[in-house]
Amino acid sequence: MLIIFDLDDTLIDTSGTITPHLLKKSLSFLRNRGLECADFETAYQRLTELNQTVGNANQALALFLKEWDAPESYYDVAIREVYEKPTYLSYAKPLSHALETVDELAQSHHLAIVTRGKKRVQEEKIRCAEIPIKFFSHICFCEKRGGVYQSKKNVYASIAKKVDISPEFILVCGDRISFDLTPAKELGYTTVQMKWGRGLGNTGFKRDVDYTILDLREIGLIVQSFKMTV
Repeated sequence: MLIIFDLDDTLIDTSGTITPHLLKKSLSFLRNRGLECADFETAYQRLTELNQTVGNANQALALFLKEWDAPESYYDVAIREVYEKPTYLSYAKPLSHALETVDELAQSHHLAIVTRGKKRVQEEKIRCAEIPIKFFSHICFCEKRGGVYQSKKNVYASIAKKVDISPEFILVCGDRISFDLTPAKELGYTTVQMKWGRGLGNTGFKRDVDYTILDLREIGLIVQSFKMTV
């Protein structure tokens, strides 16, 4: 089988180990730039709350600055400062049981990672979280082109073609339905939603999810039952 993983909140605990430091670093930088923030912890709590309601930290920062009636220039400066000097990535940790699951699956299956984001940033996350790249035949980065992220659908199809595996023997695991799983479902692949981070919210159509898991070790059980029914 070919098993394709998303990275953030699927193999890496982005929401638990990276995002809190990113938001705190952003807020600290904005305060130093002149943002009126008398109570840092209260402001940070509000920024964290906003982050739980939107698709990414960038959107949370934008909403936060709008609430604080801050100049638009603050957003651009903060994003540039934080993302171009991503020291927060050093906090990256793998999701529970990610390493042992990958190790076990790699013994009998083709594994790949398809992730959205800048190649440089995502590679640093992988390095800091000590994800063993030797177990993956393909690691692909869907970066922005013209302000829009490259679709995962074409990347999935390209990997499948290279390893010469038909759709009924391909499984995709990710946290966000619309970004990770819907493109896979459109290709006829089996989909598994990791209920973690952004995946805890409403991220797409439930019809595009074949399995829902709370622990990556469940992937092994799915693969075993899948092989019995295909």
